[in-house]
Amino acid sequence: MRITLSSYTPLLDKLNFTFINKKINGSLFNDPWSVYKAEPSKEVDAAWEEISKIRALVVEADEIRKMGKDPEFAVQVPLEWGYGSTKYFAELDSQHLLHCLNTVRKYSHYSHYFYPKWGDESNMPALAVAHRSHCIGILLDALTCQPSLNLLHFNWMETQENPFPDFGINRKCVDHSAVLEWQDRVGIREDLVVDAKIERPEDAKVIPALPQLLELGNGEGLIM
Repeated sequence: MRITLSSYTPLLDKLNFTFINKKINGSLFNDPWSVYKAEPSKEVDAAWEEISKIRALVVEADEIRKMGKDPEFAVQVPLEWGYGSTKYFAELDSQHLLHCLNTVRKYSHYSHYFYPKWGDESNMPALAVAHRSHCIGILLDALTCQPSLNLLHFNWMETQENPFPDFGINRKCVDHSAVLEWQDRVGIREDLVVDAKIERPEDAKVIPALPQLLELGNGEGLIM
């Protein structure tokens, strides 16, 4: 089945999408309990890290062109890693979105995650402020690009004078667990990626530095 709501992505040809019918847990409170809605803890952090994990993937030059990008500027996977010549790094946008949601979640619990190292929010490093705003914008763009067309209705609830919204709608969902399984199966070996130092070739084509990076970095736009 071809998903027509997506622009070109190699996944349309590489992943056999499966769909599941799912009733959303739209309760105002965390009942039935979900680890993703719980207050910060090691268990909660581990669950969010797992669902939002990003694995490095390999794409071909032609696939980058079909994505509307220029492979001449793309970063190549080192030949010695064993994935062949002219292979390029990529990652799943869906996982970046979940990374951003996790980032916003952490900022909603600022006192737990960030106060110990930064103190008041007014002391946040400029790059952290930029990262937070970036994630909010990325999530906004995703939600408005493919807005949910589902409807929710209202019920009368005991003790409530006004109609109460039923957020527990029925959705037809891409099986995200299958996407994660595929990412784990085809992703670049993690032992190669962790702490990898990828040298820029002398003849590499580069894009201009963001002016803000020049201001935040060491004068050359390098973020340490």
